[in-house]
Amino acid sequence: MRLSAFITDNLDVILVDWVAFARKQFPAAANMGETALLDHGRQILEEIAANMRRPQGEGERQAKSEGESSRASASSAVPSRSHARQRERQGFEIEQMVAEYRALRATVLRLWGAASSRVEHEDLEELTRFNEAVDQAIAESLTVFVAEMDKARDLFLGILGHDLRGPLSAIASSASVVLHTRPQESRQAEVILRSVAQMKALLDDLLEFTRQRMGLGLVIAPQALQLESFVRNILDEILAISRGRVLTLDVQGEMQGEWDARRLHQAVSNLVFNALKYGDLGKPISISLDGTHEDTVQLAVKNSGARIPTDLLPMIFEPLVRAADEGCESDSQSTGANLGLGLHIVREIALAHGGAVDVVSSDSSTCFVLRLPRIAVRKGPSSASG
Repeated sequence: MRLSAFITDNLDVILVDWVAFARKQFPAAANMGETALLDHGRQILEEIAANMRRPQGEGERQAKSEGESSRASASSAVPSRSHARQRERQGFEIEQMVAEYRALRATVLRLWGAASSRVEHEDLEELTRFNEAVDQAIAESLTVFVAEMDKARDLFLGILGHDLRGPLSAIASSASVVLHTRPQESRQAEVILRSVAQMKALLDDLLEFTRQRMGLGLVIAPQALQLESFVRNILDEILAISRGRVLTLDVQGEMQGEWDARRLHQAVSNLVFNALKYGDLGKPISISLDGTHEDTVQLAVKNSGARIPTDLLPMIFEPLVRAADEGCESDSQSTGANLGLGLHIVREIALAHGGAVDVVSSDSSTCFVLRLPRIAVRKGPSSASG
């Protein structure tokens, strides 16, 4: 009997083994009934059999084996995609879902072999088509399963980052009260406030990154801003938690413009914290503002110290990129955003404003330059993420 016909005629028998295998996938399957264990098994087998009967050329055959069939649909109704989505929600591991397909392949071939007395040339063609169809189903399932895992992780991180802000604010408020009412305990209160500031920087970057991952992008709301006083206030905040460090500010030209104050605060803070982290401890961090151009302003942050490795420069603004010596000791109170997200967020903020950020690094110093249009255009979610 042709394999495609055998599958169609023996769906119930094959699916008994499908359910039996799924029942062994612990801990997800521990409390699942037969309907949940079966999930889209019947539809997947029917689709595989139908796939085997469709005419196809050599190009289509190769594409299927690579998971890139032109017949593959992006629709969520495709059985293998629906199955992956459901298994992820049921708590299956990705290896367990793939193992289901391996077991399905073995079950079909075992039962078909037991029912066939001899092998015809057409049977070999059917066997090839069967393997191609299973490979295509696996590829479609993996694509959706990974996407669902990413979505769940991003949602968790977003909720975590948001919900941690409340307790942090309470800690900061309590430490501020202690700082002003119990001078004898000011040192401990200052340590708490520095730690809160560092955690807030981490959460801000995490939340922005999560928004991008979820397709929400950056939304900016420009407003009139005097950049010199704005940056001076940021530097005062940073110096308050970075004792012993020196920040210098040089200003040229007109500093009035329109930018998103919250986003710009985050970008400037990230650049300065980055310089404090990697710059020589005994040397100042130089910040300069250039407003001599009519349509643009430029902010540069320069630190003395070793150059950024050449192989790291092309991806320095990508998320989760960190230097190879990240484990070296540094002033834990001046590290700021330290998830490998800080510079990526700076780039996204620059792009959302219609600007850009660049870096130049030599053997003795590194300088990051943030360029912004003097008047940023109010935007919805940014699609500039790279």
